[in-house]
Amino acid sequence: MRMLKRFFLIPIVVLVVSCGGPELPEEVALEYEALPKTLDFNQHVKPILSDKCYLCHGPDAGNIKGGLQLHSAEAAYSELSENPGNLAIVPGKLEKSEMFHRIITTDPNLIMPSPDSHLSLTNKEKAMLVKWIEDGAEYKDHWAFIKPEKHKVPKIKNEDLVANPIDNFVLAQLEPLDLKLSEKADKETLLRRASIDLTGLQPTLEQIEEFVNDESPNAFEKQVDRMLASEKYGEQRTLDWMDLARYADTHGYSVDRYRDTSPWRDWVIKSFNENMPYDQFIL
Repeated sequence: MRMLKRFFLIPIVVLVVSCGGPELPEEVALEYEALPKTLDFNQHVKPILSDKCYLCHGPDAGNIKGGLQLHSAEAAYSELSENPGNLAIVPGKLEKSEMFHRIITTDPNLIMPSPDSHLSLTNKEKAMLVKWIEDGAEYKDHWAFIKPEKHKVPKIKNEDLVANPIDNFVLAQLEPLDLKLSEKADKETLLRRASIDLTGLQPTLEQIEEFVNDESPNAFEKQVDRMLASEKYGEQRTLDWMDLARYADTHGYSVDRYRDTSPWRDWVIKSFNENMPYDQFIL
């Protein structure tokens, strides 16, 4: 209880308050300045919370420290059950967010993640969490369940480098950094890269010759369509999924007895080749 009381009585004097709010430690401030103008919860914030915070403050109701859970907005914004009146995150208000003070302090008895967890936040991760809270601490559903939105194609300087609107988005990120696109690959190299990525196989000599001699504007598109229609496409995508699932046709672990789980593997291949929607696939 003594530790919990200290958690919620962190002296604000450890931070120098400027007119714009609490001043960050120099190392964190430098990382803060280098952050993107807009952070995305799924891309920038959730990986930090998942890796460094969910062990003690995640969705596992049987392993919650301090009555704090950070896996959802409802839980993160609400009063802590063990300390009514105190809030870990107050969107847009750093000074009132205990989480902010806990990740910035250098006191080993107060800092989070706690030293005994053997986890720690980098200066960049601290900066991201600070900016996230400052910007409103927005939570988002898993990316696969968010309806895609059509974004406005950004304007760029080097319009002559654009082959399709995707290039605008790439160049919009490169130009502020004074970086340029690599030279376009020759047709043989381009087909080889696409083939290895989509099917896991080198293109045949016949396929290379066909593509090299095809002068039509949609020559590459035709090759991509051919590869996507191949059964090998589903096998290549399934390979990544099998690795993630730690799949084994028979003995997955030394304690397992023989089991033939290949029908599931074949079903995954079929699912990819038929472009099954993700919400159906995970069932």
